Amino acid sequence: MRKNLKSIGLILVFICSLIYVSCHKDEVFSDEEQLAARDTGSKNVSCNGKRILRFNTLTDLQQAHRQLYQQYESNNQDEQVLANYETTLNFYSLRKKAEDMADGIIPDDPNFDETKFTFDPILETLLNQDGMIIIGDRLYIWDTGCLIQSIPFSCANYDNLLAFFNAARTNSTDAMHSIFVDYNMQNINTCDDTNYDFETISENGGKVEPNRVKTKSKNGCGYEVVINSDFVACSGQWNTFKISTQFIKPIDANDPLNFFYVSSAYGDLNGLEISSSLAGPYNSIPLTFQDQNYGYLVPLQEDFYVRIPAGDTNIFTISILSSIELLQGNSCPSFDAVNIDNSCPFTIKAHKNYANSSEASWTFSISVPATPGCEIGEGKILWNFGDGTIVTGGLTETHVYSMPCSMQHLTVTATIGGLACGVTGKLLTKDNIPYGNPCMRENYKFPTYKSNVNGKKLKLSAKMKRNASGKTALKHVFKWSVLGNKTIKSVGAIYNPTANNGSCMEVNIASVIGPKTTNGKKRNKQKERFSSYYHINAMNPYKVIFTHSNGFNHTLTADDLYCSQ
Repeated sequence: MRKNLKSIGLILVFICSLIYVSCHKDEVFSDEEQLAARDTGSKNVSCNGKRILRFNTLTDLQQAHRQLYQQYESNNQDEQVLANYETTLNFYSLRKKAEDMADGIIPDDPNFDETKFTFDPILETLLNQDGMIIIGDRLYIWDTGCLIQSIPFSCANYDNLLAFFNAARTNSTDAMHSIFVDYNMQNINTCDDTNYDFETISENGGKVEPNRVKTKSKNGCGYEVVINSDFVACSGQWNTFKISTQFIKPIDANDPLNFFYVSSAYGDLNGLEISSSLAGPYNSIPLTFQDQNYGYLVPLQEDFYVRIPAGDTNIFTISILSSIELLQGNSCPSFDAVNIDNSCPFTIKAHKNYANSSEASWTFSISVPATPGCEIGEGKILWNFGDGTIVTGGLTETHVYSMPCSMQHLTVTATIGGLACGVTGKLLTKDNIPYGNPCMRENYKFPTYKSNVNGKKLKLSAKMKRNASGKTALKHVFKWSVLGNKTIKSVGAIYNPTANNGSCMEVNIASVIGPKTTNGKKRNKQKERFSSYYHINAMNPYKVIFTHSNGFNHTLTADDLYCSQ
């Protein structure tokens, strides 16, 4: 009877809090709430009955995270510390939503998984029920993969960010692209920037690693994009180029979300025009959406054509920011760029023929329009494929690469023996050719296992992550509020590249991360970080075994991990 009364009381408290929140859109906070907000640098605001923590700066958020982390750790990771923080602010967090769902206080949502937002219980407590938080004047939604998304904060934009999240769940790339552009969205790569990587911050004892912002074109999560500029037409008035892409991506991956940008060496896009077809019509790029790093957004998602006045000697850069699995826990970005030197418009085009765990075949070509005045003089071309192979050949050559262990990126060059652009020995380059085993991953989140066992919701999660500082972290979480011993044990192999990255060394995962057992109802969270550079292999992934002293046993497997091709 006492347990029933307690459950009824919890439900009544929850219903009352819902009524309170829904009726207070213009928030009036108690002295306690205001004091807590001031101590943590946060402000508690509301949109459509949903409260959101607001921090004036990223530094304020980092300080609040550190304070809460220290309290949590000093109290032996007692989640009551996190619950007290939420209660003081009258705040309904992502952590609390997961807890209420596990306890049956709110209905179960089979699509809800807090570990797709973060593995860090402190950040879980700071994010609201939809995984959102306000930093400065922007509203963010988190992702435990590599990409978090943001939008200028307003209550209308809260709904727009939710619409983006829902479009990501169904991979509606047209809707995602439209929302991103129309509402001035941005993203941040947390695998590059440890300032936003709160999982790593917790691993560092709540401290942010200084000067750890690295802008990489790739992130070791199985997705690689290459952008091409193909010189297809020369009319005397215009030089026309086809902008196209090549991908290496997991077999089961959804369609990528692409954003193309154009910038110029002289900051002038006058005269440059774009079209979705070679025949046109061509139009100027609308100068309405500018990224400070990449230039002006091209309002197209697929291959397109660019034409430039033949007399324009400007150098233009076409960039692509592409990503897959957004807001699903395995968000994976890739970036590439190509320069068009209109004074000498010949470029190298790269075409992927195939890629597997042992080798990859690429064809490289220099396109020459069949128009007088745009030809290349007779002569051989010296090709350097970037892996030590140099051959003398023609305008098109195919090369087969032997795969090293870890993904890296090569530069291919072509030295033209004949006359081109008024000179002999003209050097063309093609950067960022993917070169590595497409079955290896540095970043991967296992599918979460959810079940109702003995009347209690159970959740098992695991991930491997390589952060911006180059360290590999393994994280395993066992959530089940049932008394007894919870044990996490890993079996199988992980892989470490040799010193020259020539091959992968198989390592028994049990030799680097042993079993961990905890007692009681609280979550068992196992996390280890290594200076070694480990990978999970899609052809032979390790497994994580979760057991309980009451006899429960489940093995978490990498069911959705496939080689890229």
